Amino acid sequence: MEIVLAYHEMLAAFDAALGVSPSLVKVHAGMAIYLGCMLLMGTRRGSLTAVLLALGAAIVHEAMGRLHLGTWNWHETARALVLVSFWPTACYAVSWYRRWNWAESARQRANDQLLHLYDYRPVREDMAQPSEAERG
Repeated sequence: MEIVLAYHEMLAAFDAALGVSPSLVKVHAGMAIYLGCMLLMGTRRGSLTAVLLALGAAIVHEAMGRLHLGTWNWHETARALVLVSFWPTACYAVSWYRRWNWAESARQRANDQLLHLYDYRPVREDMAQPSEAERG
């Protein structure tokens, strides 16, 4: 329990030093964890693992709050999880959509190229196949 008490004293000092609302701190902490995870993992686009690690850190934070207070404050817990995970999830969703859209357009370009290859039309008239009327 000393760890829990030290954790909450550290958070209280941090909040007092910043002088901003705890909600704003949670939003920025979520993005900081998300970006830090992406940096450490070496990913350059949205990472679901980074989103889940940010959410996991928020869950650990809320569990420490529960140990400190002795009971769950479900309204604040749900609010904190939304605040921490909103922007990382939005960044991941935009990145996922862009990757999906790029892959879809690449598939379409590949299909167009294949169709162009199979759409054989002779360049010169003398290379053209004779029609049924000409053969018969």
